[in-house]
Amino acid sequence: MPARIFTLLLVVFSLTATTLPAASPTGRWVGSWSSSSTGHQGPLRARIRAVDANTYRALFAGRFAKVIPFVYPAKLQRVPGTSNRFHSSTRLPLLGEYRMTATVTPHQFNATFRGKKDLGVFRMSRDAR
Repeated sequence: MPARIFTLLLVVFSLTATTLPAASPTGRWVGSWSSSSTGHQGPLRARIRAVDANTYRALFAGRFAKVIPFVYPAKLQRVPGTSNRFHSSTRLPLLGEYRMTATVTPHQFNATFRGKKDLGVFRMSRDAR
């Protein structure tokens, strides 16, 4: 009997230990972007809202060459089998398809992006406003 109780407790503990809450990118983020292909960089902001448990709508806004503003929407999809990784593929006018993979923690949004002739990173933290 003690062996069965031990086995049951082990199974319950294993299930609860491996079930982590999903990281949510919902909210406001602030940080920067940089391109390793061109060397360009600039400020970046994002507002992200949930569509469902695995889909989010993001609006990214920043500056290119210090003076040229840009804004683009993206749909973030949770990578299957993960709790804090997301991917996106967005067609941008004149720039083509941009793909992004992001890792989200409660306080950080870190992503890599790749376009036709561009490769770089987003580094953002939760906006305190």
